[in-house]
Amino acid sequence: MKGSRIELGDVTPHNIKQLKRLNQVIFPVSYNDKFYKDVLEVGELAKLGTKMLNHVLNICEKDGTFDNIYLHVQISNESAIDFYQKFGFEIIETKKNYYKRIEPADAHVLQKSLRSPCAPPSGELQKAE
Repeated sequence: MKGSRIELGDVTPHNIKQLKRLNQVIFPVSYNDKFYKDVLEVGELAKLGTKMLNHVLNICEKDGTFDNIYLHVQISNESAIDFYQKFGFEIIETKKNYYKRIEPADAHVLQKSLRSPCAPPSGELQKAE
């Protein structure tokens, strides 16, 4: 199999049957049709989330008056934490009992800095000493 090349792309309605066949050959368990429907929906939601976050980040960066962006994520939501970390967000704090009606009730506060630590805020000049 020397010189073979494998490319992985997004799962779409056009190739979902290929994924199903690969899973049948590779994994010792079989997945029902709902699993594959969910795979397609999650993929679309991830694309939408990426577009929306990029849109917000672009607006904030173009505006130039924002130093940081903050958001809260439930501590058990690892996929959301990973998603935001790919965009440069970092966990800076954990708030106890942030949520009132869900468990776990704690939330991480994530921050993305829009300025480099050395850069002065927009409109301010750094004084020479």
